[in-house]
Amino acid sequence: MRPEKGIMKYTCWGAARQVTGSMHLLEFENGYKILMDCGLDYEKNDDPDLNLNFPFEPNEIDVVILSHAHIDHSGNIPNLVKQGFEGHIFCTEPTAYLLDKLWADSVNIQNLDRKKRNGMPKLYGFAEIKKAQDRIITLPFYKKFELSPEISVELYEAGHIIGAASIVLEIKDKKTTRIGFTGDLGNYGSKLIVDPKPMENLDYLICEATYGNRSHKVQISPLEELKSQVIQACVNKAGRLIIPAFSVGRTQAILFTLKQLFESGEVPSIRVFADSPLALASTNIHNKFRSYLNEEAKMSAAETGELFDFKELHLVQDESDAQDMELYHDSCIIVSSAGMLEGGRIQQHLQDHVSNPLCTVLIAGFCTPGTLGAKLLDGINPIRIKNQDRYVYAKVLQTDVFSAHPDKDGLLRYIESCKSDSNFKLFIVHGEESGMEAFSELVKDKLNIPVEVPRKGQTFSL
Repeated sequence: MRPEKGIMKYTCWGAARQVTGSMHLLEFENGYKILMDCGLDYEKNDDPDLNLNFPFEPNEIDVVILSHAHIDHSGNIPNLVKQGFEGHIFCTEPTAYLLDKLWADSVNIQNLDRKKRNGMPKLYGFAEIKKAQDRIITLPFYKKFELSPEISVELYEAGHIIGAASIVLEIKDKKTTRIGFTGDLGNYGSKLIVDPKPMENLDYLICEATYGNRSHKVQISPLEELKSQVIQACVNKAGRLIIPAFSVGRTQAILFTLKQLFESGEVPSIRVFADSPLALASTNIHNKFRSYLNEEAKMSAAETGELFDFKELHLVQDESDAQDMELYHDSCIIVSSAGMLEGGRIQQHLQDHVSNPLCTVLIAGFCTPGTLGAKLLDGINPIRIKNQDRYVYAKVLQTDVFSAHPDKDGLLRYIESCKSDSNFKLFIVHGEESGMEAFSELVKDKLNIPVEVPRKGQTFSL
């Protein structure tokens, strides 16, 4: 079905005044529909039906264009297929490889949740994953692909994680209209990952604002930050440094920085345990797609032949490796998922060590209010971990040096580079409501452009 020219509607169906569940629908008058992202919503984990049904007919969606692989952007695509979607899914090649791992991990988590909460509906299984994978078409960056004679799509490097894309839809009518969707943007100067590249001359921009009311408190480089933390936790105190980290992106940035640190000789050799099966799979994908990384990473790989391998690194891949880690009593560093401490193997490490005064927990990013990470940072003591109370004697710290999102100044810089000279309009999504409202006022004040902060289900004519 081909869209009629120049008649569009935009509806925000996800990440509306919240962070998760990214889902954005563009419709044309004759019914042609483009869905950008189709993620899982984690805002109300106590609602078993939250992600089960869609607010539109899945079989009426013509194409899905996916910004990146994180589950809050991609995780409900197999369910969309299960409920009748028969179109193509467009994304970059690294994203397609990551989806294979992340979707399988999502099924495993669903299976565990169903055991904990009897009767919880299952969104999809491995059969739906296979059907979704069969619909994927990968696109390179910066090459227009025609969806129809009137509409083309072009992917721009978004930063954030490997293969992440911002999306430009160009609609040709009596004039050309350019609609941009950031997906999740990366922070400027990140380890491994490229800086976000602005989508120029846009008429409309749907922009994430995860850190729209925050400024990164970064005074030193990631290398200097980890050097300081390793010396304090593992050398001066002869203790453990536990770093919760997301499996895709942040774990790799931390391991890459630790490799640089130990190779510099500025700290003594200390064992590093990487304990996350999904992170290890993601690390292999980073190695496969080195050409998508930044110049620092590519130069390092060219010089040493490896991005992440160093003699201090021990991968926890099976039960034997896990036992070796548990029996190791000298100073060490443990990098494990998940980043906000909600689920994953990190909870076992916390349960074992959060009452140890020789332990340091370094939270490497923002934690959504209500998560276990946020509760630790708020000083709640004792804290409940896996249905057991633990007193907190460990030192709990936080750092922004590995942030995967730009702060408010970075967002302003990006938006200003995207806007056209006239008739530009901004939609702010993917953030906490109070932060989005604050950022909306900041944009109006600094850039003097019209801004909308959509509510879920709110529709706009473009």
